[in-house]
Amino acid sequence: MRDNFNGNLDGFLNKETRQDRGLALFQKVKNTISENSDGSFSVPSARVEEIAYTVRLIKNEYSCNCPDFVQRHEQFGICKHIHAVKFWIASQTFVKQEKPKPKVFADDSIQCDKCGSIRVIRYGISANKQTYWCKDCSHKFTPSLIPKTKFTPELISLTLDLYFSGTSLRKISRIISDHTGVSIGSSTIYDWIQRFVPEVSKYVNSLSPQLSESWHADEVFVKMKEGIRYKNQTNIAFLWNVMDRKTRFMLASKATPNRDRKGALTAFRYAQGVAHGNFPENVFCDSLASYNAVRTMNVKGWNPKLISNCGVNKGHDKTNNRIERANGTLRERIKVQRGWKTFDSQIAEGQRIHYNFVKPHEALEGQTPAQRAGLPIENSWSELLKRALTNQSRTRGKNN
Repeated sequence: MRDNFNGNLDGFLNKETRQDRGLALFQKVKNTISENSDGSFSVPSARVEEIAYTVRLIKNEYSCNCPDFVQRHEQFGICKHIHAVKFWIASQTFVKQEKPKPKVFADDSIQCDKCGSIRVIRYGISANKQTYWCKDCSHKFTPSLIPKTKFTPELISLTLDLYFSGTSLRKISRIISDHTGVSIGSSTIYDWIQRFVPEVSKYVNSLSPQLSESWHADEVFVKMKEGIRYKNQTNIAFLWNVMDRKTRFMLASKATPNRDRKGALTAFRYAQGVAHGNFPENVFCDSLASYNAVRTMNVKGWNPKLISNCGVNKGHDKTNNRIERANGTLRERIKVQRGWKTFDSQIAEGQRIHYNFVKPHEALEGQTPAQRAGLPIENSWSELLKRALTNQSRTRGKNN
């Protein structure tokens, strides 16, 4: 289903196109972007050489004094100048090795990654990085959010953002190589998707969204190397999606080998875990008999009304427009991916995270579904990955 267009060109200024324009601007003026003495950034205009815009980062929130950001940021998010600064910061981080600097830190700033103690002291330099020694367990370590990797969280989150915004693995590899000098293969980026999407998923699924009284459910066909033959098509799998009605928060996006009751139950059980007991009164779905499995789940305190035979433009009581619109977005991305490798692929979960936490929705007045569901998280992969890895590090320290 296509969004209504009322002649307002602002409707086309979505996050993906702005990110593309930001990348193009970075490629054009990357040598003239500069950091000011007050910590702000100066970005030359792409059209008028005499004009430069100021980008600021205050409390993890970017702002720009360009007309586009001033007039439209509440509805359409950050402008191309902010995207250009993000690419510039990433390039500076990757190309230049940071030199160790004297650091004054509070007692609880550094935590031993073995025993969790905060009684640590600086203990020399290793590979241009400050190392520490724990007084309690005599463990020598170098603090890192990502153990056993030479790449930074900024680079990894950038590749995740580019991929789930629609850029192919090979194009991401070329972009990173051309503009940062860092050589990364497409297989490495795919490995990062497989490794870090579950970490981010574990973190976001620990949050409790504020949901409405109704959910929508529908399924999408996807190409899968391990899929079955279905209706004269080969290598087919089924992606089950469950969405909250009011917030458009995608609760589940699970791929299964068959379009049966087991597949429907897989999706709804996952959605129940994400909802943290905030279950709906109504479930809207199409006429597929597999959805009747919801009635037999026997979840304590939950007996939803199943409203079947729903679809597009069938009236308020039978509409499934919202999830059909989301499925349309997924189909566009799935089509160019040319199929997934295995049912263990983290692409579906990564797309769900991107849809909920990163991509602003015009229908939600420029908010993400997560923000509409009461989860005040900055809409970026960088922030999500940082929080997920920090949470993982704390858990590892407590367990040790």
